Amino acid sequence: MTWLTVRDRSRPGGAGGAARLSCLAMTTITTTQFDRFLRAAQTLLPPAATWPQLNTYPNSLAEATIDAIWSERVRYTNVVEVVDRYRAFRRAQGADADTDGARELEATFAMGVEAWIERIGNHQRVFSRDVAPYKAEVVHQAAQVAVAAGVESARELAEAYAENGDRFKDLRQRWLALPSQHSGMSFGRLLLAAGIETVPLDPWLVEFTSGAIGAPATAEDAIGLVTAAAKVMDVTPFRLRNAIWLYQTKLDHRQHRSPGYSAGVAAPPT
Repeated sequence: MTWLTVRDRSRPGGAGGAARLSCLAMTTITTTQFDRFLRAAQTLLPPAATWPQLNTYPNSLAEATIDAIWSERVRYTNVVEVVDRYRAFRRAQGADADTDGARELEATFAMGVEAWIERIGNHQRVFSRDVAPYKAEVVHQAAQVAVAAGVESARELAEAYAENGDRFKDLRQRWLALPSQHSGMSFGRLLLAAGIETVPLDPWLVEFTSGAIGAPATAEDAIGLVTAAAKVMDVTPFRLRNAIWLYQTKLDHRQHRSPGYSAGVAAPPT
């Protein structure tokens, strides 16, 4: 049996281009696991040339939060429309949404959730039942959660992620406690949307990896396989992670999973 040793060195980006280099993982994987993962990525995911360009907001935790909550179970064009309306609203206030943090986002809800929905959002809910809260409500709660955790800007999110200390763990715990967010899908998208160019260690990535290799995978396995496969596919690991995130989100929608339910990615074709 042949083994591959993969080291992933990634840069959590921050406001103003600040970044620090950190070794996130070093893992040993078999060539069989790699071949299975690569085949799954090439077979299950659309061709790389067709992957949509998901937006990142390296200076706006507000926009990253809206994107993360709104992205689940909708076409991404719908997300872009909501973010664009938020930008227009803030521009009319003489402010720049592209630098908004959690407090600025929270302040926009002073008009009330229903008014926010009418002016910025829409009436989509976090899951498809009438008892589900509106996504706008969860965005408001997410902004409050970030303030409570002491992570109020995209820069602070990148710093907290790099430190991986109590502040980041507190934010993650609070976020996963939000209505219908405990699967970790939206938290992973928050990190990606904030431009943190690392592999978020969340269930959606581990699920895909486990299904691809046909065995339970660890977060370190996922890091190594994504990093190695991206080189062969001639894409950046960041783009591949986004493509996997989109695939897992659509899988959730097709299988009509209950909020927070995790069944793993479909096995690759034989």
